[in-house]
Amino acid sequence: MRYRAISPRTFILSIAIIISLLASQHIVRAYGERDLLLINLGIPALKAAYNADRHKKPIVKAVVQALFGGYIMYQGFKLAPRIETEPAWRAWQAKLMVNFGASVAESAGEEFVYRMDIGPVWLIADKNRVSFKPAINATIAPLVHLAEGSHFNWRNSLKYGTLAFERSSRRDGTINQAGALAYSNANTFTTNENGNHAGHELVHTLQYRRAAIDWPNVSYFLPEAGRQIGDGWLDDTNWSVGWGLQCAIADMNGQSKDFDIPMEKEAYYLERKYIRPY
Repeated sequence: MRYRAISPRTFILSIAIIISLLASQHIVRAYGERDLLLINLGIPALKAAYNADRHKKPIVKAVVQALFGGYIMYQGFKLAPRIETEPAWRAWQAKLMVNFGASVAESAGEEFVYRMDIGPVWLIADKNRVSFKPAINATIAPLVHLAEGSHFNWRNSLKYGTLAFERSSRRDGTINQAGALAYSNANTFTTNENGNHAGHELVHTLQYRRAAIDWPNVSYFLPEAGRQIGDGWLDDTNWSVGWGLQCAIADMNGQSKDFDIPMEKEAYYLERKYIRPY
């Protein structure tokens, strides 16, 4: 009996639905190691198998490659919460590991392409050329931080390998109207003057890079928007789609988007398990 291959759009949407269902389950139970392994290894392996089948490439080889890339990402995420008390190169190590692992996983079943976010642009390198593309979300995010009253911090940006901002702490230790101690947007974050909670926020900036595997972007839902964007810009809105969907599920369940969505649970779990006591 012959099977009918599903379209790329159907497959990507199916992955998003699976993650959304898992997200709703995460709201009612604690985040654990199996969740970390699923999101870093399981989802990339599933997508690699599909891509290999679609391009008539060896499926087992593609899955093994995706698992290898996912394992590198997994190790990079474990490093991220520790960086506040570590030398600057440790944050860069975590960022490079996640970007390399994501690139390996993304390329499974296809030609290898290395992609790395550097502030508002992405470095994209294949066997033929190296190029830089501005990214939509990564360009808007720093403007949002500035509009909210944050100030650019060169020192932390160089230390953490991503655009970092700062705001003065209030008497209760919060830095904005929402009562946050620190907060992030895509691959940028704002902390107080001392950089407290930077490790937690760095996890979120690494989630932004991994979101390119896990979630569809706006162009997926609005093809015309993708055509308008063209080749000059990179549509990196995957993170916003994933974050927005998780927040919507939390709202429907009467939960908090600051603590109960999987992105936040992952960051808190990594802090509890892997941070070094000091």
